Amino acid sequence: MRRYLFTTTYVVLVFLSFFVVFSLGKIETGPEVFLPGYNGDPEKTTNENVKNLFRVNKEFGGSSSIVIVVESDKNFFEDARTLYELHRALEEREDISSVMSPVNLPKLSGFRMDYYFKDEKISKDVLNDPNAKSFITEDGKYALLNVIFKEGVNARDKIPEIKRLVSSYFEKNYLFGEPVIDSTLFKELVKQTFVYPVFMFLVIFLLFYYQLRSFRAAIFSLIVPVLATFFVFAVFFAMGKSLNTMTVMTITFLLIIGSAYGLHFYNALFRFSDKREAVKHIFKPILFSMLTTAAGFMSFVFIDIRAFRELGILVSSGLAVVVLVIFTSGVEIFRNYTPKRTPRSFGMKYVGRKIALIVLVVFLVMAALSPFLLKRVQVGSDMVSYFERDSELRKAYDLIVKKFNTREPIYLVLEKNVPFVGTDSKILKELIEKIEKSEYVSSVVFPVDIPVPIMYTLSRTNPFLKTFVGDRNRIRLIVNLTPEGYEHVKKVVDLINEVVSETGWSHYVAGSVLIWNDINESIMRSQIQSIVLASILIFAMVFIIFRRPLTTLSVMIPIAFTTVFNFLFMALFGISLDVSTSITSGILMGLVIDYSIHIASEERRLRDPYLVVKNVGPSVLTNALGLISGFAVLLFSELALFKNISLLMMLGIGVGAIFTLIVQPMILEKRENS
Repeated sequence: MRRYLFTTTYVVLVFLSFFVVFSLGKIETGPEVFLPGYNGDPEKTTNENVKNLFRVNKEFGGSSSIVIVVESDKNFFEDARTLYELHRALEEREDISSVMSPVNLPKLSGFRMDYYFKDEKISKDVLNDPNAKSFITEDGKYALLNVIFKEGVNARDKIPEIKRLVSSYFEKNYLFGEPVIDSTLFKELVKQTFVYPVFMFLVIFLLFYYQLRSFRAAIFSLIVPVLATFFVFAVFFAMGKSLNTMTVMTITFLLIIGSAYGLHFYNALFRFSDKREAVKHIFKPILFSMLTTAAGFMSFVFIDIRAFRELGILVSSGLAVVVLVIFTSGVEIFRNYTPKRTPRSFGMKYVGRKIALIVLVVFLVMAALSPFLLKRVQVGSDMVSYFERDSELRKAYDLIVKKFNTREPIYLVLEKNVPFVGTDSKILKELIEKIEKSEYVSSVVFPVDIPVPIMYTLSRTNPFLKTFVGDRNRIRLIVNLTPEGYEHVKKVVDLINEVVSETGWSHYVAGSVLIWNDINESIMRSQIQSIVLASILIFAMVFIIFRRPLTTLSVMIPIAFTTVFNFLFMALFGISLDVSTSITSGILMGLVIDYSIHIASEERRLRDPYLVVKNVGPSVLTNALGLISGFAVLLFSELALFKNISLLMMLGIGVGAIFTLIVQPMILEKRENS
């Protein structure tokens, strides 16, 4: 038993970790985790837009909202019975606060409130109502229902039920809104956690087994990072934390990156006659490879975005666990192991100075052209951009934009120290007209023809009016943005502030688009911070290893090219710099430096580029192919979010491996001879 003391201890810890993960594990999908200063508590966050969004939900008795668009076989001006039945079915649900649609759109006839829905059809008079264009198209083919859930309801979990309900009334229907996005995203995040890693495991295992020609070595290389993932997740969940859109990728990064350490460890055992000497030699390159990779991830810790910080901490600590297990349990398992076959060499050899020089020139030319291409890289994203063009959610979005010229709304909340009175309707009408003049606003929804005091009384029985009235002193206007308005929301908010200031009323503006605007503004700053911090940390780590400035700089050359090429690939493939792709540069820097460290460590020992590539080349090549194969699995994801990260990681790793195996031996040789 003492012979396998570490292995036995780790087995016990893993069983405990399984229990914690499956009993306490949670996943959240909201965009708030990407906000600077957001720590999970909307009451304590420093971000005003998060506070305002939670405030409007609280003050108007609602929570999340979704948009449902239904298509009629004829048109709703001829027959709206099915629309009415769907509207009633939604209203009767216990989890829904209110429903707005052409069915309950009110109109004021003298002092009597009436509706456009009569005799089981929608009157065409509705087209004369400025509020109506947000709910029905001019041809009557499409109708829109705005559904608001009750406060405290987990709207994401209700989306499948709502979808089934709507489909039972209309075959052609489209759901959109943040809860719909959350629901779709949650399903994909579950796959990212439990499905894709299985295929990654199989692909990398086959590749490792082919090179190592040892089942034990291949399975050990992959099992260790999987178990390390469960361990760090168990600690994370025990602290009351939840996984989010970014941190679910921890298992992907640990499996793909961490498996390389076992690969290098096993390959090193055959370069020495004495296994103890082999372990002693390979310990430093693997340790510092882990530290430099961790440095790339730990650079996120200094960024004021929770999703980035948590990803950095989880992956870095997981990689540390992998190295610890390899050099304790791994030594126990392979101490007396004598394989029947040695690892394959793939015929690796140094290609020579001439080819290396040609490749270097190509890299330099591409880098010189980069300033002209980098201008094409777009900065920013929203949750819609997470999804593929042919996805159901993007189809719903495109339809809403095309037919109703609108996106998610923002809410303008107006407040007075005294109750609103009937004469305020004139001020409200002028205010709405000024806001609607903006090219970025498609409409402002508010029943301005109904005096607020009457609206307040009627809202007790009318769900449509309840949406607009909080109490006698507080009302809400729904400002629908055009697609361009979504991108220029700050200009809309500035206009609103200017217009409302003329009334002397208090106000605030809320909406998820404002949160995404804050996120996008922080992306470039976060990207620069992560690259600078990763560079400093990695340089320090490499300098500690080699203790010579020139050697350190030569080892870091591949990551400079990899970083530049990462942005080039964004420009060439039309990939935006967003909350997901902004992490790739720092991660690639930490990964590619691993190859340089292994090459430089062996070169320092042998002083011969031909022997260096022959000894270390097979494991570096297999590692690179394993990383590329692992990330290739994500190309089958339904999310553009994961596909873009996957593509950039694959291309970046390829660039780093090519430079390290072909060009770096020449640079190191020249540096030694100079």
